[in-house]
Amino acid sequence: MFVLVRHADAVAKKAWQGPDAVRPLSPLGHQQSAHLVDALADVALSALFSSPTVRCRQTLQPLAVARGLPIVDDPRLVRDAPVGALLSALGRCDDGTLWCTHGEVFDQLAAAATAHSAARFLPTKTAKGGLWIVHPDRGPRYVGPNPPT
Repeated sequence: MFVLVRHADAVAKKAWQGPDAVRPLSPLGHQQSAHLVDALADVALSALFSSPTVRCRQTLQPLAVARGLPIVDDPRLVRDAPVGALLSALGRCDDGTLWCTHGEVFDQLAAAATAHSAARFLPTKTAKGGLWIVHPDRGPRYVGPNPPT
């Protein structure tokens, strides 16, 4: 089993003056990230992997504190990384890892999974702050953000 998380709601791109990599969560996003603790309360997690962007790391921060797990930056999770390496890692993944990334990566994963008939996970239509719990022997389960975007 593994978990895919789309980062929570961030400050709007148009309202942000700095580099995109340091664009933080919005107040709504902070509420959504806090909700992940409850949403994943019954899910055993072994590691937290994140795109190195501030908004992804902030999305996982409450969960990291609650579980006593470090957040590990993973370059496979950045918006413009080739999705093949991530898809391959997820295909071998069955150890309770959680992966936090961007909407663009979710779109690429869905397209690549469809092209390779990897139907065990198709992370489509994932709202900011939403997540997929993916079990190898059954279909993925979507958990929407709370509060919704």
